Amino acid sequence: MALGQDERTASFSITLNNSDGSPVDNGVFLFEPQFEVEAHQMPHQEPAVMNQIDKQFVPHVLVVKAGTEVTFPNADNLFHHVYSFSSTKQFELKLYKEFTAEPLRFENAGIVDIGCNIHDWMLGYIVVTDTPYYGKTDIQGQGLVSLPHGEYTVRFWHPQVEGEKAFPPQSISVSADTQVTWMLNTNIIRDDGFDSGFGDY
Repeated sequence: MALGQDERTASFSITLNNSDGSPVDNGVFLFEPQFEVEAHQMPHQEPAVMNQIDKQFVPHVLVVKAGTEVTFPNADNLFHHVYSFSSTKQFELKLYKEFTAEPLRFENAGIVDIGCNIHDWMLGYIVVTDTPYYGKTDIQGQGLVSLPHGEYTVRFWHPQVEGEKAFPPQSISVSADTQVTWMLNTNIIRDDGFDSGFGDY
C-alpha cells in the first residue's frame, strides 16, 4: 500500500510533564507527516481568535496553519494597541476597542510574539505552522490530536524553553488510537500572567 493511501485516522493523546512530573500547559506539538497528505485528509481550519480579556491575551498561545486569518477582538472596556516586531509577521493594530480591528492573515510559518504598547506585561504568542496536524496542552498537561495513519516527525515548542533541548524531535508511527506520556528535559515555571496594578488605563 502506498503511503498516503490509508484514510483511517487515530486519536493521539498526549500527557506532558516537567522533569519533576508536574503537568505543563501551552506545550505545542507539531506533527509533520512523512507522507503525501491527500486534500480530503486535511483538518478544517476554523477562523482563529486572539482575544484580550482582563488585560491579557487569551489564549496565551495560539496555534494556526499558515494562511489562516486571525482576529484580535478587545473584550476589555479600555484601549489596547497590539503589535509584533517578529520577523514571521510584523504588524500594528493601533488604539482600538471591541471588535474594530481588521483580521490579519498569517502566511508564513514561524513564531509571532505579540504585545500591547500600553500594557507592557501583556504577552502572547502565535505559532504558525506548515503542518495541519498540531496540538497544545492544557492546564492539566493534556493534548489531543487526530492523525491519519502514517509516519510523523514530532517537534515541540514552548514560550519559556528552547524546544529542541527540552524535547528533541522524534519519529513516531501512528496506526491506532494512542496515549503517550512525554517528559521534558527541564522544568517550566508556570506563568499565570502579570498585571502591574496600574488600574484601568
